[in-house]
Amino acid sequence: MSSRRTSGLILLLGLLLAAPAAATYAGDKPLSSVFYDEFRGGYVYTVGNSTYSGAINPGGQYTVAFDPELPADATVRYQRLYVYWAWSKLDQSAIYPVLSLTRTDTGEHLTEAGRYTDSKGFASQNDFFSGMDIFTTADLNPGTNSFAVVLENNATDNRTFVVQGIGLLTVYESPESPEAIVWVSEGADLLYNSYGITPVMASSRVDFPGTIDRSGLESAELFLVAPSGGYTREKIPVINRLFFNREGTGSMPSFFETILSALFPGSNGKEWANV
Repeated sequence: MSSRRTSGLILLLGLLLAAPAAATYAGDKPLSSVFYDEFRGGYVYTVGNSTYSGAINPGGQYTVAFDPELPADATVRYQRLYVYWAWSKLDQSAIYPVLSLTRTDTGEHLTEAGRYTDSKGFASQNDFFSGMDIFTTADLNPGTNSFAVVLENNATDNRTFVVQGIGLLTVYESPESPEAIVWVSEGADLLYNSYGITPVMASSRVDFPGTIDRSGLESAELFLVAPSGGYTREKIPVINRLFFNREGTGSMPSFFETILSALFPGSNGKEWANV
């Protein structure tokens, strides 16, 4: 038996399936696990030539070209297009966007499979909605696939929104590829340590179902998508942290936890800063 490779994809938009009334800068709910299986294969994720759109007015369009490649023996197991949008508003009022996607190579009007949204969750001049829309599309073919998708603002009023990019995920099975265990989790949770939200509150937990036989494990990969994540212009030494198999901040002072982690690096998972 060949060695196993574990691949995981977590789509972390900085938002999380939260109703507007419950939406906050805190981690409100865990991401939703939408795919989990063990097979020979892998995944491809690309944002094509996505760029920040600026405000898209009613009737305005936003186009992204993709050029993904699959192995010659690949068959698609799970595939989605993700639209990462923000600042959806009508004048100075928060409102959800009305949008559509069309695929240029087939003329296919894509079907929306879901929407995750969040907002700051408190009275503010700029408390607008952000979110991720999910679309299904025809399966990619083995080899190179070249096509574009066109997004259009279909609002009948004057609502606008911005797009941070469109992502394409394809999980594929390939008999000639190594064995893999693949998880896909989707959701949206706007996380920000400010306005009374503590670092512990501004945390979101992701769980992976199932078990892994580590004796045959060759490698593991955790892939996250977080629009507007990462560094800021503020002089903050650590803007975000990723904890794996850890509960985050404990009850001990931080310098004690730092010393213990240095002395016993494998005792309590692993932590990364500024991911």
